[in-house]
Amino acid sequence: MIDEKTIVTLEFDKILETVAGYSFSEKGKERILALRPFSSPAICKSELDKTSEAHYLMYNLGVFPSFSLCDVTESLNRAEKGSMLSMGELLKIADLLHLSDRVKSSILKAEGNFNYLKTYAYDIFPAVSLERDIKDWIISDSEMSDNASPELATIRRNIKRANEKLREKLNSFTTSNEYSKALQDNIVTMRNGRYVLPVKSDSRGAVKGLIHDQSASGQTVYIEPLAIVEMNNELRTLALEEQREIEKILRQLTTRVGMDSKAFLRNFEILTEMDVIFARATYSHEINGVYPELDVDGIIDIKKGRHPLIDKKKVVPITLNLGKKFDILLITGPNTGGKTVTLKMTGLLSLMGMTGFFIPANEGSRVGFYENIFCDIGDEQSIEQNLSTFSSHISNTVDILNRTNKASLLLFDELGAGTDPEEGAALAVAIIDYIKHTGAKAVITTHYSPLKEYSYSTDRVENAGMDFNPQTFAPTYNLIIGIPGTSNALEIAKSLGMKKEIIQAAKKGITREKASFEEVLQSADFARRKAEEEAERCKINADLLQAEKEKLEKEKEALAQTRERLNLSARKEVKRMTQNALEEVNAILEELKNILDNPQEGSYFQAAKLRKKIENLNVEEEREKEAPDTVDDPPQVGDTVFVFTLNTTAVLWEINKNGEYLIKLGGIKTHVRRKDVKKLKNQPAPKKTEQKQAKSMRGLQNAPIVTEIMLLGQTCDEAIYNLEKFLDNCKISGIKEIRIIHGKGTGKLRAAVWEFLNKQQIPSYRLGKYGEGGDGVTIATLK
Repeated sequence: MIDEKTIVTLEFDKILETVAGYSFSEKGKERILALRPFSSPAICKSELDKTSEAHYLMYNLGVFPSFSLCDVTESLNRAEKGSMLSMGELLKIADLLHLSDRVKSSILKAEGNFNYLKTYAYDIFPAVSLERDIKDWIISDSEMSDNASPELATIRRNIKRANEKLREKLNSFTTSNEYSKALQDNIVTMRNGRYVLPVKSDSRGAVKGLIHDQSASGQTVYIEPLAIVEMNNELRTLALEEQREIEKILRQLTTRVGMDSKAFLRNFEILTEMDVIFARATYSHEINGVYPELDVDGIIDIKKGRHPLIDKKKVVPITLNLGKKFDILLITGPNTGGKTVTLKMTGLLSLMGMTGFFIPANEGSRVGFYENIFCDIGDEQSIEQNLSTFSSHISNTVDILNRTNKASLLLFDELGAGTDPEEGAALAVAIIDYIKHTGAKAVITTHYSPLKEYSYSTDRVENAGMDFNPQTFAPTYNLIIGIPGTSNALEIAKSLGMKKEIIQAAKKGITREKASFEEVLQSADFARRKAEEEAERCKINADLLQAEKEKLEKEKEALAQTRERLNLSARKEVKRMTQNALEEVNAILEELKNILDNPQEGSYFQAAKLRKKIENLNVEEEREKEAPDTVDDPPQVGDTVFVFTLNTTAVLWEINKNGEYLIKLGGIKTHVRRKDVKKLKNQPAPKKTEQKQAKSMRGLQNAPIVTEIMLLGQTCDEAIYNLEKFLDNCKISGIKEIRIIHGKGTGKLRAAVWEFLNKQQIPSYRLGKYGEGGDGVTIATLK
């Protein structure tokens, strides 16, 4: 079981407070705040599956169930024992039944694999008729409908008539001249549930009846006239009958509730549990969480994990693994560099995964399942126990080590700090050896150089460092596994204005061995950065090649479609011409037949005319098939050629290296084989625009167009000088869009490029998109 101290230290309680805000019911909020990591991997897996189902239901199918229900457990328990429920309690139970029916219906209608949610839905007990009767019979917490029973309706009609009769009688008193002088006011009021008249004290004898009350001043007495006593008695009797009928109906409804109270309690439990699940799913969506794999061997593999309590816009993703090649990770680096955040994030994401939450990381991330997560983070000084910071940390560490086993995750912040550095480092090494012996997993932050050296010579222990900007020494909050971090204390002090002689004196105070070790670390870090830059450059080139390949594939497909359209058009044209000729021949033959069937004077001349028409048709057909005069000279770009496969002339637009010609037919371009094309003997005079375009095409064939420049590995001055010459050439060539490859790195080269483009008044420029090179490339549009 995870300690409450760990829950608070890793701020898991704050996560739960946030999640509780997404719950609809008070009972759901209570359960969320009480959530703790589950006791077995199987339960954790099932809870993650429930969260996943709820997430898909809401954000893929658009089903957002409501769980706004009141806690009716006490009312249901009372109903089971036979205690009569009030109208308000019955209405709350009706709300539970209505919500149960809606949730059951919406989930069972959803298409998809929702094993857990549909199991919950099937277990919900329906009680539609009871819900309907409660809603129909009870209007509010204090009012029952006349339709609740025929007897109640009859009683209320009688009460209404009795009221009207009584008021009519009383009005005769208030409007009578005989009594008006004795009345304090010409109104009718009530005292003790009976109608009375306000009479002046000194005129009480004028109205015979029963005195029920007196005003505070004593000036008014409230008298029930004798003439209405029986009427009031009748009204009172009817009121008692009404109350008895209402209680009878309430008992009837309570009995029906009590008969199925256990089923309704189960409904309440199911809805409360689903409220918790859907709140978890909502929070998981808000943090862009993913379903984590849960590893029973305690292996952690967090890919670009983000601390969920840090602003999304500011948090730096961290990639971290533990348990595969090493079980203990030693993180070093400058203060405020992100070591403690990394430590807390590792423990917090593990707690979230073990409690059924998605984690804010990339797909494929994994967290371990642990019996215990122990942590020693922050200032543990105890004034009450008279313990120093070091003593308090050691006391906590002793307790942790006594309870550690193979299924534990340990998180230590600055292990061995707060005492003599040499002794503290030795103690830290001994503690790490013990942790390694237990087989537990651990993430430890430190500043001690001996621990960095220790990790290089110890199996299953690995170094890691928090990265920094090599120019400004500011932290980047990136974790680099495999290379320890450096404190950069002297460089930071120098950048903040520390006097040069003090820095030099401090350097002399560093031992030769330590300085040599730090130099080795710096050389390794420099080599790592160079390798990353080269890898980034290769990735950019690969992305560019892939994009170019995709572009060529699309162009090839488009050309194939164009060729197919042209061939189809040509076939349709031949078919149309053949059909027209056939129809004309058939018409002539029909006329000849009519002449032969009915010979008359002039029939010979008419037949001769039709024969001539057929000859002319044949001549036109032969003329259409006849190719114009051509020459065997190889055509050049811009020449007019005859295309035998299409039986038409066209302009040669481009000569490809693969042996194909690109020709232009009107506004359409298509590829044809070289053997199907011949140059016309008599070349028509081309239009000015075609001459200009053909000339441009010849130039493009002879001089390749360069639309990108590689600046990676250059200084800012070199890059700007080369970029300026490149822009001049592009403007002369009429190029409209260029690609500038500067890489990501520290961002300094990109900033210099953008500043230069701004000074040159380039209309627009932006970072590359996916397939263009991403943030390592700038796409600029020229005038």
